[in-house]
Amino acid sequence: MSKKKDRAWFVCREWPALVARHYESDTDAARALNVDPRLLAKSRAGTPLARSSWLKLLRRYASRHDLGTPVDDLVVDSRSR
Repeated sequence: MSKKKDRAWFVCREWPALVARHYESDTDAARALNVDPRLLAKSRAGTPLARSSWLKLLRRYASRHDLGTPVDDLVVDSRSR
């Protein structure tokens, strides 16, 4: 059985609001945060991502802008919805 299937997937419900505060589009945010625009599109749509991807996005965002909340509090396991 694939280990990827068993992996927990996470969402950040506040992400669309966080990105909208400082960036007009996913392309602008991708350029500023140095991440793939497709990853940002998935995250804005609410698609669950691996925890490491969320932590990378949020830490890069936090290095440029104030989150106001600890990074670990923003990432929620999608199975707990």
